[in-house]
Amino acid sequence: MDASIIIPIYQRTNWIIKCIERLQQQDFAGEFEIIIVDDGSPNESEIKAILGEFVSQDISSIKYIRNKHSGPAATRNYGVKFSSGNVICFLDDDSIPEKTWLKEMVNSFNGENKPAIVSGLILSYDRESKLPVLLEKTVYSGKHWATCNICYRRDVFETLGGFDEKFIEASWEDNDLGLRARWAGYSHIYNEQAIVYHPHEKSLDEYKKKCLLNGRGAAVFSRKYLFKKPLWAFAAPIIMSRRLMYILAPSVWIKRKNSLAYLKFLWSFYSIQGFFQSFLGRKKEI
Repeated sequence: MDASIIIPIYQRTNWIIKCIERLQQQDFAGEFEIIIVDDGSPNESEIKAILGEFVSQDISSIKYIRNKHSGPAATRNYGVKFSSGNVICFLDDDSIPEKTWLKEMVNSFNGENKPAIVSGLILSYDRESKLPVLLEKTVYSGKHWATCNICYRRDVFETLGGFDEKFIEASWEDNDLGLRARWAGYSHIYNEQAIVYHPHEKSLDEYKKKCLLNGRGAAVFSRKYLFKKPLWAFAAPIIMSRRLMYILAPSVWIKRKNSLAYLKFLWSFYSIQGFFQSFLGRKKEI
């Protein structure tokens, strides 16, 4: 088996069909399997009914497994245990890959540099609305470890111990694993031709929640490395807060949500808020 694609799912079902259909259309000459891992969803019967048609087909190897509700990090690790690919690819259940995505990913591992990790370009699924496209150009433009578009060599993933399951929310477990790989000296390639479309937030209220989530994940990261790597522990909130300076830009208050500076300011403002709420124990991660 050349590649295993791990997709965690929890409750929502409105995107997974699109994701699987696009994977079945991949322009890829090798063998691959799709492993969908249910993170203890309360609507198990609904998910099984939706996935049943795909699982019973022979178009590609699709497995459905279920784990107790434990968060996306633990769910991905659980899925890897049932996989057999030399390359472990991660998508979210709302990731819609281009038809050449898997070919671009796997071929990158066969290049001269022989990387340990390959990640790809993440674009907004909604190409018409202003806010999702603006978010694509701002806070999401540098996310090269995001689990909606990344692959690890199996031996590297296993050596690193997989995702840290202390990250029980969908936040910073990807950064943590990526940094551990970097600290261990593993090479990473970013392939802009490996494209995945992802639904970015459509309203400022949704965006605020995502920023708060980002801050809570950073708090888990900082607590983890407070004594092991204190410079990194303190760097997380400092880096997140760097865009607070945009409060001085006139466009922040004139153009508001249509301003790149405003969105960058909000990312820092609410991320820092989520960070300190979590770090000080005022809000428990869920």
